Amino acid sequence: MRKLVVTENSTVDGVIDMAGGWFDPRDNELDRSDITAALPEQREAADALLVGRNTFVDFREFWPK
Repeated sequence: MRKLVVTENSTVDGVIDMAGGWFDPRDNELDRSDITAALPEQREAADALLVGRNTFVDFREFWPK
């Protein structure tokens, strides 16, 4: 049986977006070394990636690149 691992972003006000750049993955000024180290480990351990419809629509243009 496979494990389902959930990675979830949450805030006090319940809003996750790139407004103000605080959650913008393209911003190179922030230290994201912890996230950069964890993501390959998660990706290599996974057999599949399950996302919702909106995430899929937002990311489908990016993934082929």
